[in-house]
Amino acid sequence: MKRVRILFLCVGLIGLWIVGSWNIASAEYPERAIEIIVPFGVGGGSDTAARAVAEGLKPLLKVPLVITNMPGGAATKGMLHVAQQPADGYTILAVTTSHLIDAVQPKTRAHILRDFDPIMRIQWDTTTVFISAESKFETLKDLLEYGKKNPRLLKFGGTSPGGWAEIQTVAFFKKLGVEVTFVPFAAGAETKAAILGGHIHGACEELAETLPLVKAGKLRAVAVIMEKRHPALPDVPCTAELGVDYTHGLMRAWAVRKGTPPDRIKYLHDVIKKALDAPVYKKFVQDNHLYARPGYLSPEDTRRYWEDEVRFFTGVLKELGYVK
Repeated sequence: MKRVRILFLCVGLIGLWIVGSWNIASAEYPERAIEIIVPFGVGGGSDTAARAVAEGLKPLLKVPLVITNMPGGAATKGMLHVAQQPADGYTILAVTTSHLIDAVQPKTRAHILRDFDPIMRIQWDTTTVFISAESKFETLKDLLEYGKKNPRLLKFGGTSPGGWAEIQTVAFFKKLGVEVTFVPFAAGAETKAAILGGHIHGACEELAETLPLVKAGKLRAVAVIMEKRHPALPDVPCTAELGVDYTHGLMRAWAVRKGTPPDRIKYLHDVIKKALDAPVYKKFVQDNHLYARPGYLSPEDTRRYWEDEVRFFTGVLKELGYVK
């Protein structure tokens, strides 16, 4: 008799689960506010990027759109929060390259590849290789000649040791046959001050962060890491024309918890893609020099891109000794 009661209980629970899943899939969507979790503080690059997309998105939605900043744990606090919400399409994670790096050695129970379905990649940024305008080096070739003759004496700085800045710097120069020493700083301003003060040779940072000082004649860009020259720096060679097969860049994407009904993911994809054509977002792209390479990727291509990047980051972090 006890076994029969247990059997009926299990059948009942399965039935409730099926009904609940059917209700999520069949309910009109969206019928309440959609929340975007930005896992960084207010005013940073990821925050301003998310808000620019959101401004174009709001007129296209029939429900409110809420942005919640949830910094902490190198962007993993917000990721864990979204992973713990229902897979119903009402909570979106603003994904960055930090989440792909975290996937190599996760800091929390959440994993970007295992626990999330991408909606789309939205942006793909360009890294600039720059030095002081007063440097004795004039070109990337000059840097490489010095670096090859003097292993590890070429010093390049950046934030986040073990994160994007160190990975991009070390991997880029290794591709060119040079071992550099990465010098960590607490902020981008400190990195630039160290370059201008002659304490380090240079840095690899995103174009929008360095362009004002390049235009002011204080920094010199010697290369852009991308497939073609950037219109904002038409006289600066790109890695492709220098014969370097290396085009990695920071990315931003949006995703939902894995298991979200496909029709809801499609709805979000289609409406967000329309928002990327809004004047407010196009202005953001122009102001931040994101127009030179396509940011958008479909959900399927975004997942493939994520998987490729995680493999790449795994290899680099192993070489750096951060991962065994």
